[in-house]
Amino acid sequence: MHFAYPHVREHKRWSRISQGCLNDAGDTFLERTFRRLETFQLVSKVLKILVVHNSLNDGKSMSGVLRHYLLMAKAWIADGHEVDFMVAKAAYPQIQGHLPSVGLVCSDPWFDATGYLEQTWRYLPAYALRTLSAFWISRRKSYDVVYASNLLIFEVFPAWVLSRRFKARWCVKIQHLLHGQNQRVSFFDRLFLISEKWSIWLSCRFAQGTLCLSQSVADQYKRLLVEWRMPSSPTKVIGCGLDLSDFDPARSVEKNYDVVFLGRIHMQKGVFDLVDCWQHVLAKRRNARLLVIGEGPHRKAIMQQVRQRGLADSVTFTGSIPEEQKNQLLKQSRMGMSLSFEEGWGLSVTEMLASGLPVVAYDLPVFRELFSKVIQRVPSRAPLKVAEQILKWMESPQEAFELGRKGASFVRSFDYRTVANHERMFLESMPNLEGLPNEPATFR
Repeated sequence: MHFAYPHVREHKRWSRISQGCLNDAGDTFLERTFRRLETFQLVSKVLKILVVHNSLNDGKSMSGVLRHYLLMAKAWIADGHEVDFMVAKAAYPQIQGHLPSVGLVCSDPWFDATGYLEQTWRYLPAYALRTLSAFWISRRKSYDVVYASNLLIFEVFPAWVLSRRFKARWCVKIQHLLHGQNQRVSFFDRLFLISEKWSIWLSCRFAQGTLCLSQSVADQYKRLLVEWRMPSSPTKVIGCGLDLSDFDPARSVEKNYDVVFLGRIHMQKGVFDLVDCWQHVLAKRRNARLLVIGEGPHRKAIMQQVRQRGLADSVTFTGSIPEEQKNQLLKQSRMGMSLSFEEGWGLSVTEMLASGLPVVAYDLPVFRELFSKVIQRVPSRAPLKVAEQILKWMESPQEAFELGRKGASFVRSFDYRTVANHERMFLESMPNLEGLPNEPATFR
């Protein structure tokens, strides 16, 4: 009869435990207790997170990226973690107004574009200052994770510097890729394209983790790495979430607007297609009303075009408004439209769907990936096709209502707390900084 010595059996047992071959049923009481204590310690560890968000230039504009990180910070703080934002001082009011419990680290005490949002060339000196500010940020407070909120050089470079100064793990999130777009042709666009390549090199070489906002963004990113012969980067796809308590599609309110456009008022959001689209709608529906919610550098230009075409009486521009008012205005609209040429996710589309609105949008890869069954897609840069769909829904309101109800049900799965939990787990799973430079691990 075969006999194994006790110490040999125990050695084999612990070897199997280390390989994850035993479950709780095969463990002793002490083993189960220690394992659960280790799990509790891992979950309960307080993370100190610094979010670098240097793209904010005023105290009025609320981008989808900022809304996302305010919700992430809200969830992380509620779970007992500590979150600070590194931003320009001009952005303090809107961050403190939405989340007073978050900490603030100043990267630029002077520049404020509130009075001249359309003069984007004036942003460049401020971006340069914010890029270098990481060298003199105080080290009185330590961080476990430095998180670059976008693939912009004035966020990636300071996040890299701070991760080295604090000996913290470094994560980058790619919202969208400029190299994935074909309309970036101006001088400033070229500057951003060059700097984006530097940002990608830095993140591939030194970041412990990279998040992509959607699978389409991740696919573009991988193609660029192959094209540029850069080392594969650790990536994981984690999208956006909403505070669903802010939206109640079942609540009936008076509809004051036929169509709503929600988003940053910028040419890449298709705002100059808006005029052609709406003029075509008014030609057949003279009493139609359009609501434009958002702020941005091209608001004055688009308002001037609306006046020149004689459309001003039918269009309402809100500018920057509080989130509560924005959500109320969405409920007062019958349908939504998106004219964006590029999106990494489409948070404005998600919010319109959460409000129970049917949405017509340009056919973008990310919309095919995420919303293919709950929005109506038309060919990109075809504003008259958008207008035709709007007119069709005006003729068939029941069809529009059914699509809106379907969309509202679909986005109930995009709860921000679930997304925040996934991001936190990813941040915790990143390898500790053992030395610099650090070879990244692969996450999938």
